[in-house]
Amino acid sequence: MREDASVSRRVLLQGAAALGASALATGACATLVGEAYAQGLPAAEENGSVQHADQYGFLVRTANCVDCRECVRACRKAHGTSDGEPARRKVVAYTAANGSEVHISTSCMHCADPSCAQACPAAAIEKGGGGIVTVNPDRCIGCKYCYQACPFEVPHYTDQGMDKCDCCRSIGVSLGDTPRCVDACKFKALHYGPLDQLMEASNGNAKPLEAPTGPSLLLQ
Repeated sequence: MREDASVSRRVLLQGAAALGASALATGACATLVGEAYAQGLPAAEENGSVQHADQYGFLVRTANCVDCRECVRACRKAHGTSDGEPARRKVVAYTAANGSEVHISTSCMHCADPSCAQACPAAAIEKGGGGIVTVNPDRCIGCKYCYQACPFEVPHYTDQGMDKCDCCRSIGVSLGDTPRCVDACKFKALHYGPLDQLMEASNGNAKPLEAPTGPSLLLQ
């Protein structure tokens, strides 16, 4: 197991555990700052990085998630992913410090500074409108450098090359419309949109998952 991926999962685990304990005790969201990611979110650079206000991403309200996995099933159906292939989206469960279970629906983090794009020698990965990170299957050479670079082990591979969440852009969902996974969530646990609007919708209580790549995931 790669050390950076192990650290990433530990940071997410620590954040989720703190989140679950805090939500039950005070109704507030715990800070998701791990020791390994103490440097925080990277600032936008002049190389075309999308500013925070323009960045789209996901908000997960963990208190609402019941682990029904309708988001995963909707994603598989929309993108024709068989049960034998890795899904673009998954639900992970963690045990909080108080023994309660916390569920988080995750996919590609659509990072502000995606390490996968930097590592791709074929320029097959790009950050486009709304900061959504997409893959051009015609350019992908299957080298798996993106997998090695991603701290969250998001990239997986099919016969067409690397595959991951693109917020349903590849099936015709426009930037401002809702991805299939969010549409399928009956309990309003999963939300999508510009990060500043998602933060406003949470009344400022959501916290970003912090990492050097700047993942576009808010937890509440």
